[in-house]
Amino acid sequence: MQHTLTTLTAFTSLVLQLAVAYDPANIAVQLTSSSIGLSPGTHIFFPTDQNWTTETTQRYTVHDAPGYIASIKPALESDVQKIVAFCSTNHIPFLATGGGHGFATTFGKLQNGIEIDLGFFRSVSVNTTASTMTIGGAVIFNDIFEPLYNAGKEIQTGSSPCVGMVGATLGGGVGRYNGLHGMIVDALLSVRIITGTGELVTASETENSDLFWGIRGAGMNYGIILSATYQAYDLTSSQVMNADIDLPLNSSGKLMEYLKSYENTLPAKLSIILRSTYAEENGGAYITINAVYAGPLSEGTALIQPILSANPIRQNITMVPWGSYINATFWGAGQFGCPKRFNANVYGGSVKTYDIPTFQKFFSDWNGFLKANPAAQEQSVFFIETFPTQAVRAVPDNTTAYPHRDITAHLLFNFGYPVNDTATNNAANAFGVQSRSNFAVTSGFDGLQVYVSYGHGDEGAVPLYGERKLPRLMALKKRWDPQNFFRYDEPLV
Repeated sequence: MQHTLTTLTAFTSLVLQLAVAYDPANIAVQLTSSSIGLSPGTHIFFPTDQNWTTETTQRYTVHDAPGYIASIKPALESDVQKIVAFCSTNHIPFLATGGGHGFATTFGKLQNGIEIDLGFFRSVSVNTTASTMTIGGAVIFNDIFEPLYNAGKEIQTGSSPCVGMVGATLGGGVGRYNGLHGMIVDALLSVRIITGTGELVTASETENSDLFWGIRGAGMNYGIILSATYQAYDLTSSQVMNADIDLPLNSSGKLMEYLKSYENTLPAKLSIILRSTYAEENGGAYITINAVYAGPLSEGTALIQPILSANPIRQNITMVPWGSYINATFWGAGQFGCPKRFNANVYGGSVKTYDIPTFQKFFSDWNGFLKANPAAQEQSVFFIETFPTQAVRAVPDNTTAYPHRDITAHLLFNFGYPVNDTATNNAANAFGVQSRSNFAVTSGFDGLQVYVSYGHGDEGAVPLYGERKLPRLMALKKRWDPQNFFRYDEPLV
């Protein structure tokens, strides 16, 4: 308690020191490292700078993106604390950026704000003896595979190499190794966080444990994670099977029957992602299956044999090192780097049970939507993420704030089209809302449930955070961010 009181007193003093008359029109003159007391290694950038797009972390999508008057790239934890104090004192909205992959429309509510770019917090340290990994707040999944693999370790991650690991963790963390090790939050041991009260604290099972509970599923509402320590695991298999299989859209019935057969029994070592995109040479919308199996090729191919018998257009099945498999999936898409500044308009959904007629109708509607909206054909994609749940469901529901341990599959409707294309934007929104609603009706849940990191921004708190979790989450909000500074990433309030 003494440590917390001391931290609060220091922050209050800092706020008073930084209480200056803030003029947004003259920000470049007023906002300097010396005026805020930042360390020499901290960099400040403005949108008018020629190197703005190369020196600051650019977002994956520009759709409903936040608007900044400046980006500050802090070098030290104390710098971040001073920036938060400066923004709080001068009533400037702010947002911390790690991987920059968040796509909720709520980010767009931040305008004329300051970005706290955590780009200098990108270290990865593996303790082989303790089987732990500590990372900085800007580390993306692609950063951790090589150091873990070289140490003979693994951890559950998301499916894209480009997503920030801390950001994905805060929402819960879904991915291919969920069946073996649980959600990413289930591997989280501790974090260093600057909260909305300005405190820089450690949160773990033994220190600020209530806050730690809330961080694991709703952490974006409470502060800025500067570093995080995770439990790592011995490699399940140093080589994993990666299968990429393109199929015509008319195979969707067989594919959904296959997924239905594994609705509650998908092997812990097997994960399957169905992707549907558009190509004229394939007759319009078509399907790609990516299957990853953490074991021998013979076992993996036997498990996906029904897919291989569904008249593939093409296929490629190989064994790849665990340390590089994330870049091998979907025909090696990850090796081409992390795209930035797309106009991606994303909706999410989920199901507990596969209602095959609903999925069949969707695939027909999806093909019709793409044919009717040619501007959306090149960059739009639909995903069904089917990850095993054995280790996820083994964790009691009240252990963390994450509310969706009973989800069987996550759905992602990712619409891509030119900026300022109002007609396609309206069509995409209408199709996304209707499709999400259709799936919710037959999902096996009482209502809409959406993994918060896949939320569009219009769902409200209950579908994202779970009604049973909200009272405790709101109490934590009142304690750790009473002024609601952290309100731009699918906020509780």
